[in-house]
Amino acid sequence: MPLLHRLTARPQRADALFALVVGVLVIGCSFPTQSEQPDRLRLDTAALALLALGALALVVRRRWAVLACATTFAVVAVFIGAGYPYGPLFLYVMITVYSLAAWRSTRWSVSVTAVLVALYVWLSAWVEKEPDGVLFNMATTTFWLATPLVAGIAVRMRRLALEQSAIEERRRHAYEERLRMAQEVHDVVGHSLAVISMNAGAALHVLSRRPDTAPQVEESLRAIRQTSTAALDELRVTLSAFTGACPAPDRPAAGLGLLPELVAATTSERLAVRLTVHGPTRPVRHAVDLAGYRIVQEALTNVLRHAAARQATVEVAYGPHRVALTVADDGRGGAPQPGGSGLDSMRERARALHGVLDAGPLPGGGFRVHAVLPYGDAPDPDPQPATLRPREVLDPVPGGVA
Repeated sequence: MPLLHRLTARPQRADALFALVVGVLVIGCSFPTQSEQPDRLRLDTAALALLALGALALVVRRRWAVLACATTFAVVAVFIGAGYPYGPLFLYVMITVYSLAAWRSTRWSVSVTAVLVALYVWLSAWVEKEPDGVLFNMATTTFWLATPLVAGIAVRMRRLALEQSAIEERRRHAYEERLRMAQEVHDVVGHSLAVISMNAGAALHVLSRRPDTAPQVEESLRAIRQTSTAALDELRVTLSAFTGACPAPDRPAAGLGLLPELVAATTSERLAVRLTVHGPTRPVRHAVDLAGYRIVQEALTNVLRHAAARQATVEVAYGPHRVALTVADDGRGGAPQPGGSGLDSMRERARALHGVLDAGPLPGGGFRVHAVLPYGDAPDPDPQPATLRPREVLDPVPGGVA
């Protein structure tokens, strides 16, 4: 295998070795043909030189395919015209015709092959001087030249199809990366803008009703500033994964470990958010870590924008092989509004990790999003959050500041 890799990396060496092997085989197999054709000349030094010249032309069959075809055809014409026996030297021309068709355009290969067929039929009729054998010579010549021509064209078409398929695959991956980046940016900016809008509305409401409540307004404005700064930092981290730029060193990548900060930033006087973690925290794959965070983030964004809720709960349940996430609120509930893409985005994130996500209104009012994301090979025997022992409860932080 190492020798094959070295030859593939250097085609010139591969062609030289191939020409050597074919030349030895043609010369070696040409001697037995003498006994079968006693009326033809015996092989001598000149004949061996012609056979060696034909093999030498195979070295340049890819770089100068037309020159290789012309050289091998001339060797065959001179060899047969001089009276030497018919034999395997026709393989030289077949190989060069195949190489021409495999590495050049179809127009070039068909044109050159047609010229070779016409020349050989004319030379055969002129040398042998047998009028009855013209049709036979035309049929046999067309066969042994058209066969490598068709094979070479087929190989070139297949190679071009594979190259085009590889190009399309790279384009598809690039398109999917752009979609994923757009979704990440949407999730980061959408949640942050919802929190900023909520805090700004609260500040304006307090300022218009009670002008003497400057500390509360200051707290809301501070929450707006912290949320926007965190959003910009997270956006920088997200884009760095696609651009290769260095992210901010003091801002960790989004993941389940940042859920307390997310809950604290979402909590305000209008919405109290409670985070509950069930079971011992387990290390998860980066894809699961990021998807879980984005699902909770998008669910809380929907609560802020559409639910008109006063309370929301976030539950994270770590199982042996999967993590379950639940976001519920006490808002207006009802069916999801048409035209939104948040639920579809969350479902797609879960589906990409072979997980599941259910979302729908609660019987007593409110809305619930529940996702299960596997991160192990074996199935979790009991992934429901209710069966796991609560480990940590984080109370909401007033004012939206951690």
